Amino acid sequence: MREFEHEPSQPEATTNRTTLWVSVIVVLALVVAVLLWFMYQDSSQSTPQQVVEITQPDSINGSEPVVEPELETDEFIPAVADTLDLDEPEEVVEAAPLPDLNDSTAVVLQEFAQAEQNIAPVKSEQLIRDAVVFLDNLRQGLVIRENAVVAGPTAAFRVLEQNGKIYIDPRSYDRYNSIVDWFVSLDTDVTIQLFNRYQPLMREALAEIGYPDEEPRQVLLDAIEVLQATPAVGTVIELNDDSVMYRYADPALEALPAAQKQMLRMGPDNIRRVKLKLAAIQEALTK
Repeated sequence: MREFEHEPSQPEATTNRTTLWVSVIVVLALVVAVLLWFMYQDSSQSTPQQVVEITQPDSINGSEPVVEPELETDEFIPAVADTLDLDEPEEVVEAAPLPDLNDSTAVVLQEFAQAEQNIAPVKSEQLIRDAVVFLDNLRQGLVIRENAVVAGPTAAFRVLEQNGKIYIDPRSYDRYNSIVDWFVSLDTDVTIQLFNRYQPLMREALAEIGYPDEEPRQVLLDAIEVLQATPAVGTVIELNDDSVMYRYADPALEALPAAQKQMLRMGPDNIRRVKLKLAAIQEALTK
């Protein structure tokens, strides 16, 4: 039975021979195509570069322009940007010369302000000199308010009396909030950058107070270590009522350096924030 009724009737042998010849021709055509493809591939790989002559169109006799054949290649041709360094040389910006130590305060504060740092709390008229003296005192565990570069709190220190004992009023810790807020807001990178820039003037200031061979970086690191060693205590700290001033009832706290005892007056939360900032400065200094 035939599958398609509309096919023309032919002898079966003739049909088979025709089909056989068509199959052979198709197979030969495929073989030739594959061989030509491999030959072309070998030729393209063995030839490093093929030069194609471009024929310009003949505008006089009106002949058609010659179409340039497209080259097929497996080789990667890098872009110009990958092979040529077109970067412009970076412009070297020289730092401005340092001012005289006596006239440095306004310049330092101006550079801080230009770096978008808040300079409002700074009250020193001789900033570098006062900072150097203050850091030298801190590394010895001392606090000399005359050389502080930032004014202290104006609110009064408060205490609580309970069951015949005296404690620091936790509300007293809030006196230092604005100072701590300002300190931790300073950009560490900007602070260290300006610190490094003005180290020559700081060396000069150290020499004035008897340390001609001291490095400002080490003085700052020593002061940070003293403050970082302030012990962690709770919010409630008992005091002894002295006729002159309050003292810590705990002998261990009272025996601490003055700088650490001053830190305790800031309260545990402010102490934590200050220590975190000091750690960031310490890390930046030791890189």
